[in-house]
Amino acid sequence: MNCHACTQRTLRLFVRSFTGTESLLLLPRSAPRRSQSTAQFSAAAARSFQRREDPTETAPEGFPKIIYTATEYAGTNKGREPWQIQKAALKEKLGGAAWSPRKKLSPDTMEGIRHLHQTQPERFTTPVLAQHFQVSPDAIRRILKSTWQPSDEEQEERLRRWDKRGETIWSNLVELGVKPPKRWREMGVGRVTGGGLPKWKSQERNMVAVNDSFNEDIIPTVDSSGQSSSLQGEMIPLSERI
Repeated sequence: MNCHACTQRTLRLFVRSFTGTESLLLLPRSAPRRSQSTAQFSAAAARSFQRREDPTETAPEGFPKIIYTATEYAGTNKGREPWQIQKAALKEKLGGAAWSPRKKLSPDTMEGIRHLHQTQPERFTTPVLAQHFQVSPDAIRRILKSTWQPSDEEQEERLRRWDKRGETIWSNLVELGVKPPKRWREMGVGRVTGGGLPKWKSQERNMVAVNDSFNEDIIPTVDSSGQSSSLQGEMIPLSERI
């Protein structure tokens, strides 16, 4: 109880003690007041949850131009496939940059995964393949589900992009003192002009250890007799797989 209410009550009791009846003196009660900041906040909140009808109206800084309700937002994704929603969310997260994961399976490896699962599905299950190739089970499921077959031109472009990716990776490893394989050295990766020594021959060599995440000993190959043979015990260099 504030001081103003205490004063009113004291005055009423004082008048009642003299008259013995209810006081006919009606003192006006002050209406509750809302502070100016509260009123401004309520108005701003009402505007922020209301969809803007005028497209020319500029939104305050930090707010989107059009604010959707929960029902309207759910309607924007209606009829879209889950992969389309994920792709849009990923594009927004990356800010328009291209998706370039650190780990990526080669086209030949993905074809080998499909071949393994088709020939022995009870042995090469999704968890087994995911554990062996060190990728997520969802990535294996997408590889097995895909039925897309590239044309000759698309296959050439695909291999060209893969070679470009390998060139970029080995160029970065050269800066860390790692010697690139002969294939990439012949392509000019790590080449030094002016008579200088490359970094893998200097004191800064082998600044980082390069270990492959998996070996391909379970991927079968077919010999001249037509029999499927495994690469068990044969380690393929990373330079031949990338």
